[in-house]
Amino acid sequence: MSSMPTTPVAAEPRPDPGTATSARRLPFPLRRPRLVLWLSVLFLVLTGALAGGASAAMKNGGFDDPASDSSQAAQLLASKFPAGQADLVLLVQDASGTVDAPQAATTGRHLLDVLKAQPGVHVVDSYFATGDAGLRSRDGHSALTTVNVSGDEDAVARTTNKLHAELARTTGPVTVRFGGVAQVTNDLTNQTDNDLAASEGIALPLTLILLFFVFRGVLAALLPLAVGVLSISGSLAVLTGLGQATSVSVFAVNLTTALGLGLSVDYSLLIVSRYREERAGGLAGPQALAATLRTAGRTVVFSGAIVAAVLSTLVVFKQYFLSSFAYAGVAVVAITVLCALLPLPAALLLVGDRIDSRAVRRRRSSGESAEAKAPQDRTWGRIAGAVMRRPLLAGVLVAGVLLVMAGPLLGAQFGVPDERALPKGAESRVVADIARGQFAADDENALTLISENWPGAATGSDLPAFAARLSEVPHVTSVTSAAGRFEHGRLVGAAGPLPGLTSGAATLLQVDNDVVAYSPDGERLVHDVRAVAVPGGHRVDVGGLAAQYVDVTASIGARLPLGIGLAALLTLVLLGLATGSVLLPVKAVLFNALGLGAVLGAMIWVFQDGHLANLLDVTPAPIAVTMPVLLLCIAYALSMDYEMFVLSRIKERYTRTGDPFLSVREGLGGSGPIITAAAAILAVSFFSTAVSGVSLAKLFGIGTGLAVILDAVVIRGVLVPAFLKVTGAAAWWAPEPMKRLSRRISGAVGEH
Repeated sequence: MSSMPTTPVAAEPRPDPGTATSARRLPFPLRRPRLVLWLSVLFLVLTGALAGGASAAMKNGGFDDPASDSSQAAQLLASKFPAGQADLVLLVQDASGTVDAPQAATTGRHLLDVLKAQPGVHVVDSYFATGDAGLRSRDGHSALTTVNVSGDEDAVARTTNKLHAELARTTGPVTVRFGGVAQVTNDLTNQTDNDLAASEGIALPLTLILLFFVFRGVLAALLPLAVGVLSISGSLAVLTGLGQATSVSVFAVNLTTALGLGLSVDYSLLIVSRYREERAGGLAGPQALAATLRTAGRTVVFSGAIVAAVLSTLVVFKQYFLSSFAYAGVAVVAITVLCALLPLPAALLLVGDRIDSRAVRRRRSSGESAEAKAPQDRTWGRIAGAVMRRPLLAGVLVAGVLLVMAGPLLGAQFGVPDERALPKGAESRVVADIARGQFAADDENALTLISENWPGAATGSDLPAFAARLSEVPHVTSVTSAAGRFEHGRLVGAAGPLPGLTSGAATLLQVDNDVVAYSPDGERLVHDVRAVAVPGGHRVDVGGLAAQYVDVTASIGARLPLGIGLAALLTLVLLGLATGSVLLPVKAVLFNALGLGAVLGAMIWVFQDGHLANLLDVTPAPIAVTMPVLLLCIAYALSMDYEMFVLSRIKERYTRTGDPFLSVREGLGGSGPIITAAAAILAVSFFSTAVSGVSLAKLFGIGTGLAVILDAVVIRGVLVPAFLKVTGAAAWWAPEPMKRLSRRISGAVGEH
């Protein structure tokens, strides 16, 4: 029996050459491209009017769990003891004399007069009112006034700014500087705003240059910017509305800008590149666009769905700082996808051949352009071929390097951001350094214990015993309560009730200590204090900076497994439907976890352990616990973006050829340049934050930029082809019902 010649899998039929027929294959809105663009302009005008109020609708803070013990203590403190604990510190200095000299004393008394006249401001303690030696520096040149500012984070920020404008002075013989948690928050916000302008001044020109060369034309380079403007404007308008209904962090605005521009570049590059490819294959405008939307358009839809799904998992966290990024992320992804599938194709239809006008032509080599080469013979196709010749060796070497990079994770320390996140010359950091080095006590770091219902606390017999036991806890220097002041288990000073520490049935205890609040010592102190038995069945809430540190890290740690599990599950489901494979989604999750572990390890090596600290001008400190969560979520979402770009091309080639190895070389050769270009443009935007004076911004920007580069170059360029070589056709296996569902969904997305 003679053998039949092998027939390759037929290529997907081209659309009919007739323009009218091709136009009918386009989505209905794109049959009226001018109308789409006019509606886009209207959308920009309407959302632009709302977007201007985005920052005003946002809130500062959002790092605490509202249900935590320390948050409950803070609420009780504000309602029962409005002057209970300081969140603002004023430092008066006389460089040429002492704070007892007439000029310094006059300045101090003026401070008190202004503070007492300000609504919502309560003076907790002041050297100029009490003469307390603990509020006078050891060298005699400085004195402290501690203040409590009532209200939520926004109210505290506004009041602090007002007082700062009226009272602060950094020149002259007597200076007044502001410190404390309230001023640290304001300094972080102001520094971030200034740094954002500086980083954008670097990133924007570089992005424009890269866009010009990547898109190889002025007109083509302007299209992703137009998509980005629409996306950012629409997303900010959504955030403005959400800010009226719920708490949204002001830092979500920064994510909206960066992510909106980044995804706009990604999706525009994918659409425009595929459109040019179809036109180079002989299709006219409507025909090329219809083919583009069936392939690249489908990829954009699935990619956007995965990115939005991953970002939405941030809602599991109780801190609105993190949940805000879920709102911002979903909004910006949804609007960017719509803009990439409607205004962008409409513009391509109207632009026609002018898409290549003023284009930069690539130099031909040996009579053949890069575009004329078969995908497997292009740079990334050749790299994939080299990897697949020694897949185990290449995969093990790269995985080993990534595991070594992840090593510092074993010594990770997490905390809450404090003044160390600011530049050394920042006002609140200067005050903190002086207070730590020159003053015997630091009331700002004290723990506050509050009981809402302790009748007769000032005279009751059980409060003195409780306060005495608290004073015996290691690192506690004294406990001040309504029953007196205790040190090392003994009552010191005069016995009898102390005023201002009871309010009705509520009582307040202040636990002074000698530890740094945001530190492992602070954490141990909180656990030891909470372990002291409370007599009489009274409920006592423990607050203060160290307690906040413990509760924030515990809250995020408790929710982290749920967030990770949801992100992994959503990825497996959506990527499985997109690829029609069981194994590929599992591979994507594991490889991305490996890459992100390496990135986080590198950030700990730099920002916690202090390597390269001088070069980056940062102070080594425990990593702010919210930042790794945010970094990993954003980087993971972007990595899945590139995962879809690669796998969609490989799957397309595999469907046509049935060759599991050639399809990898062709798919990576075709998508590699797009991914590399998109990653380079996005990384420039993130790396530009290295100029920031805030270490939190540097960590997020450098970490995310590194994650983008590692994912696009190392994971997609080496680990993916190595894995697909080892698994072969098995990588594309799935149960038949799953394959049918995948084909049905693919058809629904691809056919119009």
